[in-house]
Amino acid sequence: MLRSPAIRALRAACVAGGFAQSLTGTAGVLLVVDVTGSETAAGLPQTVLVAGSAAAAAFASRLSIRFGRRRTLSAGAAVAAAGSLAIAAAALTSSLAIVLIGCALLGAGTGTVMLGRYAAAEQVPESLRPKAMASILAATTIGAVAGPNLLAPASLAAEGLGLPGLAGPFVFGALAFAVTIAMLRTGRLHDAPPSAPAPASAPANDRFASAATGLAVLALSNLVMVGVSTMAPVHLGHHGGGLETVGLVVSAHVAAMFAPSVLSAHLVQRLGAARTAALAGVVMSGACVIPATGTTSHWMLGIAMVVLGVGWNLGLVSGSAMLTASLPRQVRVKREGMGEVGMGTAAALAGLACGPLMAFGGYVMLAMAGAVAAALIPSVVIPRSTSRRAAPASRRPVAPPAYAGEVARVVRAGDSRS
Repeated sequence: MLRSPAIRALRAACVAGGFAQSLTGTAGVLLVVDVTGSETAAGLPQTVLVAGSAAAAAFASRLSIRFGRRRTLSAGAAVAAAGSLAIAAAALTSSLAIVLIGCALLGAGTGTVMLGRYAAAEQVPESLRPKAMASILAATTIGAVAGPNLLAPASLAAEGLGLPGLAGPFVFGALAFAVTIAMLRTGRLHDAPPSAPAPASAPANDRFASAATGLAVLALSNLVMVGVSTMAPVHLGHHGGGLETVGLVVSAHVAAMFAPSVLSAHLVQRLGAARTAALAGVVMSGACVIPATGTTSHWMLGIAMVVLGVGWNLGLVSGSAMLTASLPRQVRVKREGMGEVGMGTAAALAGLACGPLMAFGGYVMLAMAGAVAAALIPSVVIPRSTSRRAAPASRRPVAPPAYAGEVARVVRAGDSRS
């Protein structure tokens, strides 16, 4: 099942899509600084891209019902390719407006392509769905890690053709999205009927509290990660870091964002989602403290970005577990949408704030703000964990934690890969 033409096509498409996403996303920050001559606007591309991605994700789900997965995902990749070419043209005209329009298209397209993991889940039986989605995420990560390392070669290729250097990554991105479309067209994707609703095993008020806490963890984790990592390439450039160094740091950061997923799931199962989320806040705060000390070492900033990625992964897994705990399928899908919107909103706010913060107080101030925001995560989840332990025995639920089933499936999928 996991070697079917549909799954293979989705994997190949997501490798190309992940490559294009990371390459163009990293270059967008550098291009805006080059076009405007100011770091204040550096966060605008990320803000517009994330907003377009969040809006498109919900819209694409509806389109998939009417037109099918393959057509919807292909259309998203086509929109992203158009956005990439628009931004490449903006590098010629030095137009900030065209850059932002292109970023909106790029965000909408990449948000749609990222839904490929759900398409993979529909190609296999229920028992194989976690493993199918994990394989798609792993494929996306391969492309995402490789993308930033081609910043320098893509820029050199553009200069060799007489184009501005920063136009190159977007031309390469458009080509990668074209490959994504070709891969999707080779796969025989089908749309599986929805599964029967699962019964809810936790009281409604407990599920609501768990979902609210999970949403807060996801939003705060994304706020810190996007705000601090978006300006890392600019900070590296200030201290002599070339495109090769920027690509290496971003690639290490992206790898750290996804590689620890199985470990994070084990921690959620063993420690509980609330304690793992609290750990995520501590790890992310520690990561932000490193650049907040004012260090200019490329190695130290690279370590900080890796630790930041690990903390974000802990927050993503634990927050998602709480968000979707003990819910029927149709309700869980709605909550997943809420999580995407919450993360997108937080990322958009981070993109808006990181440029002015850095322009006003440098990367030190931005990192300090990130450390404070990350420290809010334990304060959100610890009261909930404490109230659970302090509840009278007669009121304590005898069922296992609401998130245990979700985590167990993730762990089993990870164990089957090892």
